[in-house]
Amino acid sequence: MLMLEGGIPDRLVRTTLPRLVLVPVVFRLAMLVQALWAAGFSGPSVLWTFAVLHLVPNVAEAIWVLRGSPAGTRLVPVADAGFTALVTLGAALPAQDLTITSITWTHLMGTVMLWTLLRGALAGALVVGGGVVLHSVLDPASSLGLFLTLATALVASLAVVGLVGASMRFALGFGEQQGRAAERERHRRDVHDTVLQVMESFAIPAPADELDPAASLDRVRRTARAQAMRLRISLEHEPAGPVGLHQRLRLLAAEMAAEGLRAEVVVQDDCGPELPEETAMALHDAAREALRNTLKHSGTRRAVVSVEGIGGGISLTVRDHGAGFDVGDRRRGFGLENSIIARMAEVGGFARIESSPGLGTRVVLLAPSVLSLPVG
Repeated sequence: MLMLEGGIPDRLVRTTLPRLVLVPVVFRLAMLVQALWAAGFSGPSVLWTFAVLHLVPNVAEAIWVLRGSPAGTRLVPVADAGFTALVTLGAALPAQDLTITSITWTHLMGTVMLWTLLRGALAGALVVGGGVVLHSVLDPASSLGLFLTLATALVASLAVVGLVGASMRFALGFGEQQGRAAERERHRRDVHDTVLQVMESFAIPAPADELDPAASLDRVRRTARAQAMRLRISLEHEPAGPVGLHQRLRLLAAEMAAEGLRAEVVVQDDCGPELPEETAMALHDAAREALRNTLKHSGTRRAVVSVEGIGGGISLTVRDHGAGFDVGDRRRGFGLENSIIARMAEVGGFARIESSPGLGTRVVLLAPSVLSLPVG
């Protein structure tokens, strides 16, 4: 299927092609109902025999495709062609009946569509030729009409393949575009949450700067060295295994302590530690951004991080008793909008920021324990 494979991953083609079997199956069943409707749902027993013979293999093919493996559909065209030949030969045995002829032609059209969709235009053309030759032996007068009918089925199948291929290419292109945009956003967010935040923390004046400049300079160097080591490890080594939320938060508390903020981590005993890696990472990174905001803006050097289980998810709260701010008057910056709110939205959760001047700030992060959609 060159029309479908160009520029499309092989795995996607292999999983999509078998589903195209449903196109001729649905067509046959719809035309069967139409033929029986035109006959008034009455007729000789031979008509209903042919209707059942037409119905059973199509239902079997649909079940086989929906429940079987994609590789198992390779035999479907061969079995379908053999059964179609038997139906065509059987239709010549009883007296001429327009409804039986219509059902037979419909089955032939479905076979042409099936071979064209799964094997290509050449295979479909060969089936058209074989069907016309077989039918001309039984009823030469209608051979031309059958040829035109089967050729129409061939062209319609090629149009379906072209439409499916174009749709898949568009979806892949759109997905790649969205993926690149998401990757750029994650990169901007990571730079903001790590390098930029550390550099800004260096610029925050501290009382020790004047009392003991050498100690302050040593603290800056140690922080820079720790951050450089952290970045190097993240670039050169993959994590040995998933890291739970509790461990992440303890490491975060140690990281913030090195920068001058004491973050107390409180975790409920009954809070289940089993979270998807993406959810634990989102909670950790959003909490880190909240703690860095506390360090930069609150005027306090203490904060509390509490974690508790809620119905179907996890609640993480970052609380400080610093200066606070008016949530309604302040425009959301990159950190709040992207590093906290957008990050939680990516895992199906949300964030709530509560603050008032002089009363401190509370950042509440809520995330489900099960991801409904893949992240990234």
